[in-house]
Amino acid sequence: MWRLAVTADASVAEAYAEALESMAAVVSIYEVAPGPNPGVAGQPEDWATDILMSGQCVIEALFEAPPATEDLTSAIAETAATLRQRLPPLAWGELSSDTDWVTESQAHNPAIRAGAMLVKPSHVEQAPPAPHVIHLDAGRAFGTGGHATTHGCLMLMQRLGQEAQPRRIADIGTGSGLLAIAAAKLYRRAHIVASEIDAQALEVAAYNARANGARMECVVANGWRHRTLAHGAPFDLILANLLYRPLMRFSRQMAKRLAPGGALIIAGLLSGQERPLVQRFRSYGLILEARAGDKDWPSLLLRKPAGGLGRFQAFPSYPSENAR
Repeated sequence: MWRLAVTADASVAEAYAEALESMAAVVSIYEVAPGPNPGVAGQPEDWATDILMSGQCVIEALFEAPPATEDLTSAIAETAATLRQRLPPLAWGELSSDTDWVTESQAHNPAIRAGAMLVKPSHVEQAPPAPHVIHLDAGRAFGTGGHATTHGCLMLMQRLGQEAQPRRIADIGTGSGLLAIAAAKLYRRAHIVASEIDAQALEVAAYNARANGARMECVVANGWRHRTLAHGAPFDLILANLLYRPLMRFSRQMAKRLAPGGALIIAGLLSGQERPLVQRFRSYGLILEARAGDKDWPSLLLRKPAGGLGRFQAFPSYPSENAR
């Protein structure tokens, strides 16, 4: 197991974490321990990564194979340029093979409350009741509910649920399966297809679905390249918590496979990337209907009009309500 540690201000820690997620087995954010050992990462506290922290943080990325250092450095440098900052300090190292560091790094994840949803890891013994409880350990797949992008998607799904009951749902890049499982709990009659390019992550998603009694069809696919996704279209709801570039790359296909009147919920973009992404979807006939999440990591709800144009709703930011 190999480790990359990036030291950065807490206000931009999530931006660097997002840049590393597609290449690492797992990414975690830790506060820098105060005291006589500056720059040393302390133990994770009982907070989620979407809570704005103060001071310095260490963004830790773990890799199962020797990482491509040039690609990783380029990703960090590109993020730094977007943030108009200098390249942050990087530290590389190889970890002992006697410990499952991926599982160990997630052992302190708290329970996360997002509206009526509660995401509860197995190590959390007590948590307040909620209408919908998702039992989930991300393991070697991304998606614990703690990131602002996931939290925003969960909130938009619940806003959507007040108005419609989608029957055909696709979750592109499902990771741990969290969003697909949430959809199964909210829309019990829906047929859900969850796709993921990483076969190992998809195994985690399928396990999590079974553990939560969620019915969904899991397929290994790069974007939309799978027979099940092609035959299942058009979809009433498409979920895509990816990154900015994949969202741009798949934008035309998502718009094409969305049913008239259907909703598209996307996340994984920074606030400065929202305008060009919305303009791209607008060129394909979709309109921005609602926004959730925080100011740095917006989650967007877009709609393909069934008839006339819809009306945009600016929902307030939804800070994570950690379960204590």
